[in-house]
Amino acid sequence: MRFREIEPIPTDDAIDSLGELPAERPRRPWLLVVASLMLVVLVAVVWGKWAESRNEADQLRAEIKQVYREAEGLRTQAVQAEQRAGLLEQQVRSLRAERTDLLQRLEAAGVEKPAPAPTAKAATKRPARPRVPAR
Repeated sequence: MRFREIEPIPTDDAIDSLGELPAERPRRPWLLVVASLMLVVLVAVVWGKWAESRNEADQLRAEIKQVYREAEGLRTQAVQAEQRAGLLEQQVRSLRAERTDLLQRLEAAGVEKPAPAPTAKAATKRPARPRVPAR
């Protein structure tokens, strides 16, 4: 093995005379420092806006879920109302058929027709108000 010879470390006077290192302190790259600070501010602003939009999105998701629940409830009510209406229509048809059957039996037996029942409109009419003479 061969060892390399170690060169002596140059003194400050030797470095200055060679011109390898400047005597004054190097300047800071202020443009990079300012750019870094602006980048930090930009990241903070973007992070804040992102958090705000995420919260808003969560609120909208909750509202959408609530709207879907309400829509499902209304759809269920509509289906139930349709079923009730169908049932009522079926009952009305059966009652009408039963009434016509009874009327036909009465006519066949020779019994007079009963007087028709008052209609719903006639039953809800209000009596006329008496006029009050003008003073």
